[in-house]
Amino acid sequence: MAESTVESLQAERAYPSLSAANYALILLFLAYVLSFVDRQILALLVGPIRDQFGITDFQYSLLQGAAFALLYTFAGLPLGRLADRYPRKWVIAASVFFWSLATCACGLARNFWQLFAARMAVGAGEAGLAPPAYSIITDSYKAQHFGYAMAFYKSAVKVGGAFALILGGFLIDFYTEIGAIELPVVGAIQPWQMVLMTVGLPGVLLAFLITSLTEPTRKDVATNKDGSTHLPISTVARFLWERKRTYLALFMGSSMLAMAGYGSAAWYPEFFVRTYGVSKAEAGGSFGTIILVAGSLGVMLGPWISNWLARRGHNDSYVRAIMYSSIITIVPAVAAPLMGDKNLTLLMLFPATMFGGAYLGVMAASFQPITPNQMRGQTTAIYIFVTNIFGMAVGTSILAAFTDFLYQDDSLLHYSIATANAIFYPAAVLLFAYCLKGYRKSVAEIGKWEIT
Repeated sequence: MAESTVESLQAERAYPSLSAANYALILLFLAYVLSFVDRQILALLVGPIRDQFGITDFQYSLLQGAAFALLYTFAGLPLGRLADRYPRKWVIAASVFFWSLATCACGLARNFWQLFAARMAVGAGEAGLAPPAYSIITDSYKAQHFGYAMAFYKSAVKVGGAFALILGGFLIDFYTEIGAIELPVVGAIQPWQMVLMTVGLPGVLLAFLITSLTEPTRKDVATNKDGSTHLPISTVARFLWERKRTYLALFMGSSMLAMAGYGSAAWYPEFFVRTYGVSKAEAGGSFGTIILVAGSLGVMLGPWISNWLARRGHNDSYVRAIMYSSIITIVPAVAAPLMGDKNLTLLMLFPATMFGGAYLGVMAASFQPITPNQMRGQTTAIYIFVTNIFGMAVGTSILAAFTDFLYQDDSLLHYSIATANAIFYPAAVLLFAYCLKGYRKSVAEIGKWEIT
């Protein structure tokens, strides 16, 4: 979207000082980093958890994906509505506190189903972060800073994913060297359990810090036809459905990218171990560094591409930027796992990760300005619902299903990764191309919504 369009609509509205907005942004960024550390740390713990509980790749994928995504997706809807009606920082603080304790509880699991239940609790807690966080960021920054602020927040996806691998690799080696630890009441704790408990604890402190951020005033508030600013769920649903070419195509396209991204993030460390025979620490360090550097660059690259397109007159620049970056990603994403050499795989992973991550900040920014304020938390929750049902629940499991049921060989994990990327990235491109016309219409409606 052209910056001038949004800026003119948002002029003269009260924003917090830039220092207050940045303070809030940093806390939200840290919360998002911790959320990805807590959710993706399992990518490095495949071996010890499989051995202890005697489970298959597919069962393990349920712990990584479905167990987390099940409550993450469904809890997001009521939490998103809370974020649209009540102070958002309290929703976030309570959520961070809850999921951090749940991560520690994962470290106390004694069987598959206990770990499954604890992972569901982590998902329920993390569902309360994104809807209010998106809304706070949108209400804190003027147009010239908004895209970059949202991209910085979303770069936590890559930073958190990288830290999960780098820190996780260090922690698993550290605790493995120590061996099982006897704790009062709970008994023997295995190294993988200590890893989970260690990464869960910092969030408890962060939850208290989040209560100190400044709650910005709500902007772009729409009114019902009776003049009320309270919009029932049926009104929100009708508004989104009437604009389904924008929202549905946008969210489904993002889901395709999430399926590719989450699937790769979940299984690449194990791929390096199985295919190239490296240690878990080396696998986590190599892949984690790629995610940290290339992924973070990619997230910030997205708004740069969008602004470049906006300056050339494209008011659908957010969606167009995502579509172009997805096209560029296809070849390196499919080729990387098939290279047959660790260094060549890492070389191909750099552009695949950079352009594959470019959508994250732009996607988060794309539907906030075109959505009335009282619907943003709920719309974000729906976005998370759709993308995570596909991305986390399906993306991680479909890769495992390819390995277990299509190729029927654990050593052919590289074919599973390549197959998934060859399907999901082109599908995303087609959906974003379809979205463009609807998105341009939604941009024209900003500030002039007819709510019925």
